[in-house]
Formats: sequence, C-alpha cells, structure tokens
Amino acid sequence: MPNDRGNIKWTSLMLPEHIELLKEMWMEDGKSSKPVLDEQQVELLNDQLLEAFELQSPICLHIYESGTIKELIGVVTKLDSQTGSVVLNRLNEPDKRVAFHDILQLTFT
Repeated sequence: MPNDRGNIKWTSLMLPEHIELLKEMWMEDGKSSKPVLDEQQVELLNDQLLEAFELQSPICLHIYESGTIKELIGVVTKLDSQTGSVVLNRLNEPDKRVAFHDILQLTFT
C-alpha cells in the first residue's frame, strides 16, 4: 500500500489563499449544530441554576459556543434576567458571562 500524504504533497503547488480556504473548511467540518432542548429540560436547567445560585455551590456548565460544546466550572454569582445571562465566577480565571440559551447541561460538582 503506498503511503499517501494527502494534501501535503500538493501544498507546494497551491496559492496561500487556497491553503487558508482548506484550513477554514477543515475547521467548519469539526463544528456541530446546536442541540435543541425541550421545555422540560429548559425548566430543569432554570431550577438547577436557581438552586446553584442560592446555595453558592460549584457547578459544571456545558455550553454551546462557536460550533463546539465547552465545559465551564465555577460558581454562579449573578442571574441577570434583563440580559438573559448568567455570570460564572471561575477559579483562577476571569468571570464568564453565559447566555441562558447557550447552556445545554448543568451538573453539581
């Protein structure tokens, strides 16, 4: 079986613009679409957020951001219904403001 190097062997023949477009295309392939939560899941998340805020207990949030699902760990310091966001105080990192509609899952740590 011959050892195929994929696009590596062709990059010397490509313009820099083509290489950039290929990189963007590969990055787009890695992105996923945002999961849709039903009403019960949204209500459960709201209850869990309120409980975490009242108890000031550390939580792990799974959020959808830029085509990927990220995990944030911290303590809820503010629930802002005006802007529809949560402020999460993270250890050794700056506070993070997360929109309600970007939260997919919440677990207590």
